[in-house]
Amino acid sequence: MSVLAALSGHLMADEFGYMVFTLNDGTMKSITANGLTLSFTDGNLSAKSGNNELTIPLNSLKVMAFSKNGVTAIGDTMADDDSEEIYDLQGHRVTRAEMRKGVYIIKTKNRTYKVNIR
Repeated sequence: MSVLAALSGHLMADEFGYMVFTLNDGTMKSITANGLTLSFTDGNLSAKSGNNELTIPLNSLKVMAFSKNGVTAIGDTMADDDSEEIYDLQGHRVTRAEMRKGVYIIKTKNRTYKVNIR
């Protein structure tokens, strides 16, 4: 499994510059995808890239996805963007509380992106 994650991370890093983590409270953190390694120990996710390291408790992690922009491009939280709109793949608008497993399109005033909640 870890070999697959490392391989996937390497392939995706060429196209996307960052791995962005969205926490249950809406806070977002990012780390450079170039040279990214992920490990899981004692209920935590550790992400390392160069001299940067993030440790995130797994029970607080909602979504992690590759992105062309780091968190600074859209602010530290999506909740801070008052123009956020979330749609399911059928085009129905949903709230954060209604989000379950599945793929969603999130539109903010600065950009639009797709998230996959597992």
